[in-house]
Amino acid sequence: MWTAHHYHSGDPTDGGKACIPSLKTMHMEVATSTTQLAVTNKDKANLLQVTFFPELTAGGPSQPPPEYPTPKFKYIMITKELYYAISKLGPYKVPGPGRIQNVVLIQCTDLIIPHLGPLYSTTFDLGVYLDCWRESLTVLRKTAKPDYTVLGVHHPITLLNTIPKVLVACVATDLVQLSEIHALLLSNHFGCCPGRTTLDSLHFMVKLIKDAWCKKKL
Repeated sequence: MWTAHHYHSGDPTDGGKACIPSLKTMHMEVATSTTQLAVTNKDKANLLQVTFFPELTAGGPSQPPPEYPTPKFKYIMITKELYYAISKLGPYKVPGPGRIQNVVLIQCTDLIIPHLGPLYSTTFDLGVYLDCWRESLTVLRKTAKPDYTVLGVHHPITLLNTIPKVLVACVATDLVQLSEIHALLLSNHFGCCPGRTTLDSLHFMVKLIKDAWCKKKL
């Protein structure tokens, strides 16, 4: 019910009707602050670019190259992981620059995986990541936001190409599992670990506090 209300209360999903209204921004001076309005498309684009993509600042003094320890494992792509990654895709998500819908991979899994497997393996063997796979689209609008004249309401959402998105999902899943197997993370690490939710971290924190109370350390 909440999801239905969320979309019902939002703006129309027709992309032709959606537009960015005039944006309000605060201009701070010595003793006062004034509100400025970005009306033209150029002003809106410049304001959004400065807000979400600030210029990179110069780094500190050059550091010596880091010394990495010996790798704990060698990554190997397994075909069955592709089936799992594709099965987790939302069929009708908005596609990225490649314009390939997720439903195409879901409906043609048995036909596509024999070609995707060697392609992904070659990516690791040669150490090459295609430039077209790096392309993405950034979408600003989300449904049911109260006032789009406020700059902070806009939220950048990155849409990736479908083909490399499956590869990234497989690598992310494997890295999490291999990190657990080889004990590369702390025993009380919760972020991105399977079976460890935010609720589990709260229970862990409460237990630490109660144990400290029992030992009269707090």
